[in-house]
Amino acid sequence: MLGPDVQRVTLVGGSWGKGWLVRFDDGWRWEPQVDLDLNQTRFATNWTAAQPAPQLRLRAVITLPWDSAEELEVTPARRRDLKDKLPFSRLAGAVTTLSLRRGADLRAANWDPGPNRNAIDSVSYSATVAALDGRPALNGAVMASLPGALQSATVTCAEVAIQDAAAWAAVLPPGTSTKLTLEEMASVLLAAWETAADVLPAAACDVTTMRWAGPPTVELRVSAEGPHDQPRGNLDTLIDLSELGPTDRSSLPEMAVTITVSPMLVDTERRQVLRRALVRMLQGFGYVEADEHLFT
Repeated sequence: MLGPDVQRVTLVGGSWGKGWLVRFDDGWRWEPQVDLDLNQTRFATNWTAAQPAPQLRLRAVITLPWDSAEELEVTPARRRDLKDKLPFSRLAGAVTTLSLRRGADLRAANWDPGPNRNAIDSVSYSATVAALDGRPALNGAVMASLPGALQSATVTCAEVAIQDAAAWAAVLPPGTSTKLTLEEMASVLLAAWETAADVLPAAACDVTTMRWAGPPTVELRVSAEGPHDQPRGNLDTLIDLSELGPTDRSSLPEMAVTITVSPMLVDTERRQVLRRALVRMLQGFGYVEADEHLFT
């Protein structure tokens, strides 16, 4: 028997892995312990088929296997609320800040439907920063899909992409580099995680009332892409990886890490987990000297 003063019980093993039973006002709920691995989730590349593909994509893909989620839907009122929040989201701020740090005020202020599907079970909105000639330069996007015949979990995704580095350079002060720093990479992934975890799920439900039906995950992905009929680029041409030390990888078009965690964390805890996850990702993809001081 557990006394009334017991708030958390540690669980080891089981089909869901390590976790806790946590006492809430309405009873006990299972919550996962943080775990990191390099396995790609089933939904890692959802919403990536559009052409032309960006030169660089940084995204957070969150899998939310909620119990009794079959009846969830995106109501008109919740959709309007989401559209109102997006221009002020951390993701919009991340897109804008990339240019502000390079001396240009290019805001991700207008979030339009698409380019993916919008319906009662799906969400897709994006904001594009374009060059004067209309070429897309930077892009922020959010997507979500609710459980249905082809998937049993709610999946959300937020991403920032460099569509065309040359187009971006054309609207920056002359000679400005478009290479991202490691700090910028981390900041964008943090913004994507926060938006996918704290903003998008609210379009379908009150997350505080939901219970897990399996372990939730956050997958952080960084990928060099480009036209499908051409070889993929290397990440070190788009992100400055020189601080990471030597690597034995001659070609590195993508990196990713999957975190088993309850995604809706307070900011301080999310930052701590993000740092651990990025170090695990970098070490797993050949930068064996990487450590957390890079992201403090």
